[in-house]
Amino acid sequence: MSKLLDKANSKENREAFLNRISKKAGRPRHQVKEFKPLNDLPDKVLINKSNDELLEIAKENSESVNAKVIIKKKDELAKFLKEYIEKIEAKKLMLPSFGDEKWENFHLKEWLNNSGAEKVDYWTNDLSRMENENLANDADIAIGFADYLIANTGTITVTVSPEQGRGFNFLPTHYLALVPKSGLVPSTRVAVENYEKRLGSKELETSAINFISGPSNSGDIEMELVVGVHGPLDCTYLVVEDM
Repeated sequence: MSKLLDKANSKENREAFLNRISKKAGRPRHQVKEFKPLNDLPDKVLINKSNDELLEIAKENSESVNAKVIIKKKDELAKFLKEYIEKIEAKKLMLPSFGDEKWENFHLKEWLNNSGAEKVDYWTNDLSRMENENLANDADIAIGFADYLIANTGTITVTVSPEQGRGFNFLPTHYLALVPKSGLVPSTRVAVENYEKRLGSKELETSAINFISGPSNSGDIEMELVVGVHGPLDCTYLVVEDM
């Protein structure tokens, strides 16, 4: 399948398609000029800040989009998550279906069997998209994994995968993302360049990358800000300090 997709998306196929459109339209194709940036400001955003400084900036900017940043070490995660689930009185928990190695890396393998929730469901490729989405929509909280936390905007990034699909982040009542501190980046530019490298080397394969800047913030009802109208009521970024 991947070879067929590569062939379908090849430069030759794209050129042949555009040439047919141009011929049918009866006009020459537009010539795309090489992009030349006016300056290098995007490459300099917070570039000289240390990781600790970036974390403080990320906390401030996350709060500005109504997302909460919490910092813990790996050994503290299991206790914190169990207490957090009890605090928000979550009964139904949604988790991604990554293998044991992923959970063990966060010291959470044992927590899976003692999460504090009454019911635990997994987003898995064994279920249909509708079945996964129904479970996610019915969940009180989803706890998943994010790749990067962008300090400049208070945004986390999440790659879509069979274990953690498109609706995983947006359908439950509450959403919490585990983010390694090593995934802290100064700007969107750096996050995108990292993804480009990983996609180019085939280290990463995904159909989409979600950029999540806290819960939805709607101000179109009598010009009053309402948080969480669409999607989760709140978003928590749990930064794992020793990763």
